[in-house]
Amino acid sequence: MLVPAAAQADEFLALPGLWENDYELEGVSPDSRGPKVVWHCVAEQADPWVSFAQLQDLPGMTCSRSSLQRNSTSLKWKASVPRPGPDAVADVIEASGAIVFDSPQHYTGWVEISGTLMGYPLQSGSKIEGARKAACTSPSD
Repeated sequence: MLVPAAAQADEFLALPGLWENDYELEGVSPDSRGPKVVWHCVAEQADPWVSFAQLQDLPGMTCSRSSLQRNSTSLKWKASVPRPGPDAVADVIEASGAIVFDSPQHYTGWVEISGTLMGYPLQSGSKIEGARKAACTSPSD
């Protein structure tokens, strides 16, 4: 069980709204290295870990978070994701990352992923940049 960081969620200074996230992938084929854009809406009362670090579990997978650190302008995390199914012990992906806000509407950071998947080694990283673009207009934004 992890102990919550000293800062409370309402002290986290990033703004809610519609965020554009640009990912620059490393450790993948040259054809897929171009920037990737992901949009997501951060609600007013959202948990910063799930919303900004995008740590929600994928269907059929359960992540084990081993480290979470937060202050008013940054998030840093580590997690393990075992592959579901009978061979779950064989394939485990370790993920770590950090984001730092230079203003309530902009952040930069990184994510690294390593481990084994279907018996093959996996090593990848991404540089991340996020910018708040607008207010969210509906829960499905």
